Amino acid sequence: MIDFYISPINIINMPELPEVETIKNALKKVLSKQVILDFEIFNSKLRWIIQKNIKSIIKNNAVEKVTRRGKYICINFKNGSLIIHLGMTGILKILDLKNNTIEKHDHYQFTLKKYKIRFNDIRKFGSVHWANSLNEHFLIRKLGIEPLNNTFTQEYLFKKSRNRKLSVKNFIMNQNIVTGVGNIYASEALFLSKINPIKKSYRLKEYECKMLVLSIKKVLKNAIKYGGTTLRNFKKIDGNPGYFKQKLLVYGKEFCPVCTNSKLTKIKIGGRMSYYCKVCQK
Repeated sequence: MIDFYISPINIINMPELPEVETIKNALKKVLSKQVILDFEIFNSKLRWIIQKNIKSIIKNNAVEKVTRRGKYICINFKNGSLIIHLGMTGILKILDLKNNTIEKHDHYQFTLKKYKIRFNDIRKFGSVHWANSLNEHFLIRKLGIEPLNNTFTQEYLFKKSRNRKLSVKNFIMNQNIVTGVGNIYASEALFLSKINPIKKSYRLKEYECKMLVLSIKKVLKNAIKYGGTTLRNFKKIDGNPGYFKQKLLVYGKEFCPVCTNSKLTKIKIGGRMSYYCKVCQK
């Protein structure tokens, strides 16, 4: 059995773009161009009740491609898309066809020619949805632009920041503005940009927006390269943790890596822990 999952240990850090991208890439290898032979529902009670008609829609239907939108995994067919949200504790398990043992908190299962893919979720914050039109689905249509796309530019960020009084950190974590920038990645990007996380968004200068866009892209690309973070709750397809934690500069650290005598400030912004250097980040 090969497992890749978000474990239930730490509910503060939800899977964000790099973690979901890593899982999407793993699913892509297993699901692309495969026919869904069956779809079974064991327990429909997730954040939203699983639609009963999903089985009849996707059974004997071939997967065209597997993509990601924000923190959602999208399994795309000719006639629509299946949207998977992992929530805080969702587990996608790739199982042998002979594995018929349904465990507690198993919710649904795909059957393929060579594997079964089963979803387990202890806290039931995950979900699965059918969408005839992916971009019109209520979970997708209001999402901001993808931070790794060419449309995420300094001009875009500067324009969006005008007249906004919320902190810069909350601003770049707003999923309606740019999607997938999680708490850890926001702290790291702001440090690289030398921007204080509690600074008001409308006070951002154009050159700061340029630095912030470049830093967000850099941090996310590095996190994807190293398989996500290792803050106890994320594991890769082989069950081993990602290694991006080893590359973190400020999140969870005590001293600034630049001015090493300066102790990092640890505060809560929007209910989430933030780390920054008062000397480096003005």
